[in-house]
Amino acid sequence: MLFHATHKHSYQTCHAHDEEKKAKVMEALKGAADIGIKVQGVYVDPPGHAFYFVFEADTMEQIIEFFDPMYELGDASIRPVTSMEAALAAIKQG
Repeated sequence: MLFHATHKHSYQTCHAHDEEKKAKVMEALKGAADIGIKVQGVYVDPPGHAFYFVFEADTMEQIIEFFDPMYELGDASIRPVTSMEAALAAIKQG
């Protein structure tokens, strides 16, 4: 299943100038494949202190494990998503 996650943090907890915090994000990204998560893309809004992830996962447990290194760095909102083509096809079938 495809997901979009927004991970936000504050200026006070920003990763930009903190090597330890940057390492936690990289740890999650490098370990994604090992737990069965396929990361499609990672985008950032530096002035807005936000990360945007698009990834595939099969279980909630995979998602929990993926975000575990980042829990103390900010808040995440994770939503299942699909392509517009898939959504339109599902509507036609229903």
